[in-house]
Amino acid sequence: MEDLTRRKMLGLLGGAAGAAVVGATTLSGPGLLLPAAGAQAAPRKRRRYSTGMKVAVAAGAPLIGMSSPAGEWATRVKEVGPGLGARRIFADLSNGATDQIKLVEEAHKAGMLPVISYKVGGDAAGAASGKYNAVAQQAATKLASYNRPTAVSFWHEPYGDLTVAQYVAASKQLLPIFKRGLLRVGPILNGWLLDNKVSTFGSYCPDELLKLWNFVAIDTYESGTMDDPGTIKPADRIPALVKYLKSRSCTLPIGVGEYNGYSATSITDAGEALLSTPNVWFGCVWNSTGGKGYVLTGDRLTAFRKTLADPRAGDPITSRA
Repeated sequence: MEDLTRRKMLGLLGGAAGAAVVGATTLSGPGLLLPAAGAQAAPRKRRRYSTGMKVAVAAGAPLIGMSSPAGEWATRVKEVGPGLGARRIFADLSNGATDQIKLVEEAHKAGMLPVISYKVGGDAAGAASGKYNAVAQQAATKLASYNRPTAVSFWHEPYGDLTVAQYVAASKQLLPIFKRGLLRVGPILNGWLLDNKVSTFGSYCPDELLKLWNFVAIDTYESGTMDDPGTIKPADRIPALVKYLKSRSCTLPIGVGEYNGYSATSITDAGEALLSTPNVWFGCVWNSTGGKGYVLTGDRLTAFRKTLADPRAGDPITSRA
């Protein structure tokens, strides 16, 4: 069972190990061999291990996942079919330590990586002052008790909601609390800032946070509207993120908390960027109508199914229990 657990963790942790270390691997947890945070992902040739349950993909395969309101989740899972490797989950520490914990448990049971975005009921000042540290301790203890890989973020897309000072102060209070066991911490930033506000994007990535984070993620949507798409596509921000991090000498794994597109081509191209870019940990499509996103139907749904079925994508590990 120890060997089975190790292999399952490798498939889910992918390129997102803990703090940067020297060399290609590091130990995290009892006998768990993980890739170093800055290690380049191996060529995306899928290698499968026989586990007696399903299969676990060797470390380095990006996990393609989905974000959808809880009330729509079961329907969207049936529509997209098998292959989901991650689930975006929104929770709020002001609602208590176990807010949305059932969704986390569902994700683990389905073999998916939970990608949790925590907020604090709009109380950024309270978070910066340590008001939510105690409940964060309780939440982190609960999440770590599952002994399963979990991505944890604070206040996704902070630009427009928080000043840089508020974001940094609150992140420094909360994220170190979650940095334990198989939990990994990082931001989910406003991807569109990489279009023409790179310096603003960078202000939310000060050195003190880069040293704290285990990964760096963005949300990325297509510019324009469904009736009049813009020239900037969701896939464009993925190499832009890589370029920016390279300029900061940062080799942390990257992720996409949410992406969507107005056409099958946009969905396909975003998927290809996730699958072909080295050091991607996870990428979740937003599968619902709201904001700049639209539920996947027709050829857009078919395009996402092809991304899930691509042999370069990481497989979920689903228990028969």
